[in-house]
Amino acid sequence: MLTLYSTALSANGRKVLAVGRHLELDIDVRPVNVYRGEGRHAEYLAINPTGKIPALVDGDLTLYESNAILMYLCEAHGGYRLWSREPKPRGRIARWLFWESAHWQPTLGTLLSACVGHRLRPDLAPPPAAAPDWNAATLAPLLTVLEATLSASPFLAGDEISIADFAVAGMTTYFPVANFPFEKYPAFNEWYRRIGMLEAWRATREPLWSG
Repeated sequence: MLTLYSTALSANGRKVLAVGRHLELDIDVRPVNVYRGEGRHAEYLAINPTGKIPALVDGDLTLYESNAILMYLCEAHGGYRLWSREPKPRGRIARWLFWESAHWQPTLGTLLSACVGHRLRPDLAPPPAAAPDWNAATLAPLLTVLEATLSASPFLAGDEISIADFAVAGMTTYFPVANFPFEKYPAFNEWYRRIGMLEAWRATREPLWSG
């Protein structure tokens, strides 16, 4: 039995939950609300010493880092669906996984921290002084890359959906409450709509991020 410690309140937590659901895997999901301090409990730190989510336990394997979990689920339990057995398509997908963790998520994490923090813990985090700056110099090149890629193909790694799409979609969980200017990025907007139509994505939606 796969055991996944996660919460859909988190972008990283949601993308793993959604992939597990999309692959129709039998997973025992154990909620861990890191925003309420549950990640610092001794029982959880024994599983994931970083105190973050998600974390996956499969027999004698304990795995954390969300994109690593995505790859493992597809290879070990998903018959390589959303991934690939072939080096070239696998390389294209992996490129986006690394791009997401190295550029997309850190940039958006900084940009959205005040907005997301207040939503999660209004008792601790005051309302943001200003709306997120969607024209930030750090973000503009990333959106340009996404818009160009999605103008050429319906999904990030080509014609078929992959874990690259789920990985990048993770941070878009917060976009409805942060007034992202979808109208400026029509190809990205259409991709976002396609992701939003997936049963697995709808099933992992948290009302807190519905706008």
